Amino acid sequence: MAVMTRLYHSDGLVELSLYPGEPRVRVADDPDERLWPYYLYWDEAKLERGEREFVGIEVFDVSDITADWLAALEQLDLPRIDVPEAGLQDVSVADALRWAKAHFPSRLPQPAPRH
Repeated sequence: MAVMTRLYHSDGLVELSLYPGEPRVRVADDPDERLWPYYLYWDEAKLERGEREFVGIEVFDVSDITADWLAALEQLDLPRIDVPEAGLQDVSVADALRWAKAHFPSRLPQPAPRH
């Protein structure tokens, strides 16, 4: 069963929040020793007990969403999600970020077209 997820975006920033409406304290933590380009959020109370319950992800700029980092994200044991704002049902977190990259502009200035 996919988890209901809220999508927020503004000026290149993309955030997926799982379990919208449920009060949870979130804490950012990388899942391994690499410096991830995303903020991965976990339920704080469970993380303190050594459990990881994924509750969201934030990407500062959609240009940070690369194929390599999406592949790394797909290796994590994250729940499948529904994202009504994007018309997505039962997709991976990586698939939702792929969709965001395709639909939202970067905050970085785009080069002027050459004539």
